[in-house]
Amino acid sequence: MKKRLALLLVLTSLFCGVAVASAGNLSLIEKRLIELDKLNKQAIEQVGELPRNGSAEIEAKVSPGETSSESTPGSTGKRFDFSKKTVLAIDEKVPFTVQISASRSQQQCYRVAAMLRRTGYPAFTSSLKLKDQGLWHRIFIGSFATMEEAEKTRQSLEQDEIADSLIRNMPYAIQVGREGSLASFKDLREKLVVMQHMPYTSYVRDVATNATQIRLLLGAFETKEDTATLLNTLRMEGLEARIVNR
Repeated sequence: MKKRLALLLVLTSLFCGVAVASAGNLSLIEKRLIELDKLNKQAIEQVGELPRNGSAEIEAKVSPGETSSESTPGSTGKRFDFSKKTVLAIDEKVPFTVQISASRSQQQCYRVAAMLRRTGYPAFTSSLKLKDQGLWHRIFIGSFATMEEAEKTRQSLEQDEIADSLIRNMPYAIQVGREGSLASFKDLREKLVVMQHMPYTSYVRDVATNATQIRLLLGAFETKEDTATLLNTLRMEGLEARIVNR
């Protein structure tokens, strides 16, 4: 059972496929996420011993609207709930995502997306240069194979009072570097973080060896042309970057 997070915020309306949110709206999201982050830490402290063999990632979610600390998982009105994170099927294309906001401030979008990740949402950022509007930075949540899967997350966001989210078909991303392991991406991840980018991973299969490999991706884009600004920025920094299907 998924526990709902009571995020008290209002996002602005969507315009031309881009959720244009003011810095003030993102500040409200950020303030609420700081409170939720503290509650998540309190929940984890009360869990006790967690599995250590890596077979499952246990995620604590809290509802700050409920104050009883005596409730236990499985009971009505509980404060804490836990769910296993799922891994997408290898080789499955996942073009759909849910957009919740956008801003001209790359730093603020990165900060808010990072806190959304800590509260259990698989958030990431993506930049897009719009004609006559300049460069915008967007916040997306999740990668889904179908609109139906994305709709479940969109409804979850609404129940968490994150309004005006929009399902987008964004089939392209930018892969940075070669396929490899999580350990091999350490330095690359750190460099991208310094540049205020938020990479995420996807799994692919090596057709020659049938081995599973991991890709490090940035952004989500509707067309290949939309990747141009970020692609050129990465290459100017000396990074290997190319357009791939999500």
